[in-house]
Amino acid sequence: MDGPSVQTISQAISNPDYWVDKLRFEDPETFKELCGGLLTRFLDLPGPELSRVLGTSPVKDNRRRFLARKKGGVFGAPLTEEGLAQIHQLIDFLGNHTHVEGIFRIPGNSHRQQRLKDNLNSGVDIDLELGEFTPHDVASVLKIFLGELPEPLLTTRHYPAYLQVPDMMLFEKSVKTDKPNKERQIETYQLLFWLLPNVNRKLLQAVLSLLYKTAQAQKDHKNRMSAHNLGVMFAPHVLWPRSLTIADLKDNVNKLNGAVAFIIKHSQRVFLAPVQLRAQCRLYFAAKEKSEAQQKTASSDDTASPSDEVAQTRAKKRPHEDAAESKTQTDLALAQLYAHVQAMPDSHKKRKYVKQFNEHSNCTPGSPNHKVLPRTRGKHVRSKSWGAAITKLFGSNKPQTQTRSGAHSDPRKSSQTPTSDRVGARISSHTEINTPGAICRSTKKTQDTPTPAKKTMIPTAFSQAQQLAEKENVTLHNVETSPIAL
Repeated sequence: MDGPSVQTISQAISNPDYWVDKLRFEDPETFKELCGGLLTRFLDLPGPELSRVLGTSPVKDNRRRFLARKKGGVFGAPLTEEGLAQIHQLIDFLGNHTHVEGIFRIPGNSHRQQRLKDNLNSGVDIDLELGEFTPHDVASVLKIFLGELPEPLLTTRHYPAYLQVPDMMLFEKSVKTDKPNKERQIETYQLLFWLLPNVNRKLLQAVLSLLYKTAQAQKDHKNRMSAHNLGVMFAPHVLWPRSLTIADLKDNVNKLNGAVAFIIKHSQRVFLAPVQLRAQCRLYFAAKEKSEAQQKTASSDDTASPSDEVAQTRAKKRPHEDAAESKTQTDLALAQLYAHVQAMPDSHKKRKYVKQFNEHSNCTPGSPNHKVLPRTRGKHVRSKSWGAAITKLFGSNKPQTQTRSGAHSDPRKSSQTPTSDRVGARISSHTEINTPGAICRSTKKTQDTPTPAKKTMIPTAFSQAQQLAEKENVTLHNVETSPIAL
C-alpha cells in the first residue's frame, strides 16, 4: 500500500487539521456523522433537534422579509464569497484601530454610514485609510451588516445547542458545582463551528479575531471595551434567531451574551479541531487508502498476463514435482546399491546384505511392494543372554541362585520336585554339549543346518551350571570354560 505523498505529509505537518478539512469537503455526510457522535457526549438533544444541528433536516424560520429586499447587494442578502470579500475591507481597517476609545459602542455619522453601505453594495474598492470614514462609522456599518443577514452568523440550526453550552459545569465528588467546565465548553464550540457552512465559518473567524484583538487592547485602558461588553454588543447580531423577539429571549439573554463573551476570550482555540475528531478523520482516510490498495491489487490479479498465470500454476505444482523427483532419486540409489551387492563375490557378507534386502522386500528394487520407508526411531530388540539360556535349560527355581542384577531367587517359589530329578531330566534330554564353536543338538528335534547365534561371553554362568551338575552326580563331557556359542 502506497503511503501518503510528500506533499500530503508536509500539509498535514503545517496544518494539524488537514485531515479534518479534507474529510469535511470530500465526504460531508460522513463528517457530520462523526461530529454528531462526539456532540452527543456533551449535549442532551432530542433526535429532531440533533438532526437540525447536523443539517440533515430543514429548519423553518422567518427569513422571507429579508430575502425580499433588493438583490445584487451585500446588505440583507445571504452570505456569499463575494459579500465576504467586501466585508473584509471593513475588518482589515478596524484591525488597525482597535485602540480607539468606545469602538463598537459609540455610533458614527448616519450619512457617512449610508454612503459606505452604498459603496459596498456596488462592489467598488474603498480606500478607508483616506480618512473619509471614521473607525466608529466603519464599526457601525459592520454591526449593521451582521444584523441584516437573513439568519445569524452562528445559524438558527445550532441555537438549541448554544443554550446548553453555558450550563456545562464541573463536578466534584459527583456533585455539580457552579464552576464552568471550560474545556468541555470549548470542545463543544469547536464541533459546532466545524459544522457551520464554510462561508459562515470564515466570516465568524475573522470577526472573532478582530473582537479578541479589541478586548486585548482594553487591558491597556485604551478603548474600554472588554470581552463582556463586546459580547453584549454582538450577541444579537451573531447568535439571536431572527424569528425570536426580546420577550422570547428575556430568560436567556444573559446566557447568550455570556456565551458570546466566552467565545471571544477563547477565539484562538475554538476554531481548532478536537483531538478525537482529528484521530477519527485520519483513521477514515487510512482505511480508505487500504481499501483502494486492495481493490487495485484485485484488479491487477484479474488482468494478469498468461505468463503470470503459467508461473502461478508452476508454483502450485512445485511441491508435488519435488516429492516425485525425490522418490525417483531414492529408487535409483537403492537400485545401484542392490546391483553392487549382487556383483560382490559369494561370501557371508554378501548373504547378510541379501538377507537384509529380502527381509525388507519393499526396499528391494524391482519388487512390487518397493517403496521408501520412513526413518523410524525405536529401541533395539535385545537378544537373549547366556543367563537366560541357562535359566531355560536348567530351570529358574534354584535355591539361593544369584541373578545378573545381584538378587537371589525366592526359595519359597521352588517346585516340590527334587533337584536331582529335574537336573537329570534336563540333561538326559540333550545328547551332548560341544566345545566352543559348536551348538547344542536336541535328541527330539535334529536340525541339518544350525542357525548362527550371537556369541556371548558368560564363563561365570557356565561354571555355576557345572558345579550344579557335579553336585547331582551328573558328568558333563567335553565342556570347557571358554566362550560358548548357542
